Amino acid sequence: MPQSNLLILLWCDDGRIGSDLERIAARVCQLNPEINARVVPHRRLSQIMLLPLWPQPTLSLSLLAADRKLLPGRYLTGSYMPKHTEYPRLEAAGVPVPKWTVIAPDTRLDPAEWGPYVVEKPSSGWSGACVRIRKTGRVRYVAPENLPHDHRGRFGPMLAQRFVYSGPWPTTYRVITFFGEVLLSYRQTSQSHGPALGGRWNFKEFGGINICSNTRDMTVQLAADDEIIALAERAHRAAFPDFPALAFDIVRDADTGDLFVLECNPQGTWLFSAAIGLSIQAVNDIKFENQFDAIEKAARILARETPSRSAIAWPRRERRASAGGDPTRGGS
Repeated sequence: MPQSNLLILLWCDDGRIGSDLERIAARVCQLNPEINARVVPHRRLSQIMLLPLWPQPTLSLSLLAADRKLLPGRYLTGSYMPKHTEYPRLEAAGVPVPKWTVIAPDTRLDPAEWGPYVVEKPSSGWSGACVRIRKTGRVRYVAPENLPHDHRGRFGPMLAQRFVYSGPWPTTYRVITFFGEVLLSYRQTSQSHGPALGGRWNFKEFGGINICSNTRDMTVQLAADDEIIALAERAHRAAFPDFPALAFDIVRDADTGDLFVLECNPQGTWLFSAAIGLSIQAVNDIKFENQFDAIEKAARILARETPSRSAIAWPRRERRASAGGDPTRGGS
């Protein structure tokens, strides 16, 4: 008889994602017959069927940030977190993040400390929107109401961050981790938006140089770099141990070889069958799942983690206790 339940939330109505999750759940049951694993819908009305599980040890999780609703047991998910909240958490765990600061009304940056150019970006950014290179001495605070109506700086503070030179063309590494273990790792490079950057500070030679690698027409290649993967796995375990899935963006300094985490996308992800992930795979003729046998690996991780992470808890109790630090609450 199963000793614990594993409930994997299907947070959307995409059947392709649902198929992946069903494969994972079925494999967990094969690997550990003491776990009753299943995929559950995100609609509250459909979750009423879960009421009999509330008194039983259960781990409920969503790979993308989603409300708990009626899910029983311990609930783990991601969180939509601005970068000025994410970065201190990474730094406190000893994870290298490029030097950064919130741009406040009195902000004045010294080029001797920051370099002649810095990256200016929104803390609540998305897909490289509103990220630009600025002369360090010209960085100034702009009130949110004075920004364009669609500017991401209206949703949170703007940040200044030390520029990391990744080579002539902007290049970063995306590493998907699941409970601190890699499921996918690839290199993305953009070569079609502006001229190449021939040296770390050569911005003055050309106008409109792009510093973002995640453009629509970026080139993606699977890249299992041991050092980069180790950094992502360590960062996940140290800074976000109760977040199921993270998508790290890591940059390597082309001159020094130093690695830095640009962000970890704490809201979670599942690129293997999401529309954007399928598009990347089709354009670049690659198969994400095959790199590390992601479905099998995710199932093995859950078969191992579920017994120790399961708990008896229910939504109403957790809402009352959350302000006092209920130990059964995690990742949200």
